[in-house]
Amino acid sequence: MILMMYLILMTTSTMMLYLSTTPIMLGINILTMALLLSASLATSMSSWYAFLVFLIYIGGMLVMFAYFLALSPNQQMPTTSNMVYMLLTLATLTVVAITTSTKIYIPQEMYQDNMYLYSMSTAPILIMLALILLLTMVIVVKLTSRSKGPLRPFN
Repeated sequence: MILMMYLILMTTSTMMLYLSTTPIMLGINILTMALLLSASLATSMSSWYAFLVFLIYIGGMLVMFAYFLALSPNQQMPTTSNMVYMLLTLATLTVVAITTSTKIYIPQEMYQDNMYLYSMSTAPILIMLALILLLTMVIVVKLTSRSKGPLRPFN
């Protein structure tokens, strides 16, 4: 039942990505999704693994959103006209979760071998992901110029 509630909250949070109009709201939404993902990993696998996934995910995403916030102009937060849609979606998904008795099957293999992510066979993938993050950071820095955009000059 707990995993079903996490799944409902993740689905609602994913649907709310389309209603977010400012980078700050997108950042808050992604932070919520990362927290829900780590909570579901903590209940199904290991809390240490969930903590590591949360730190890695948030570290990378906050760096990216810091660059986007520095590039975008200062905007006013919109009124809560989308709040009705969000509450309606959350209420519908909650009713569906309560009325159905669907069990989420978690295989026994998920409880074992948490270190397969950091084995020698997956090292090239991890290095590639780190290089993509580095390349994205360099591209964003090169695209920004101090004379254009909302970046404040250093005095």
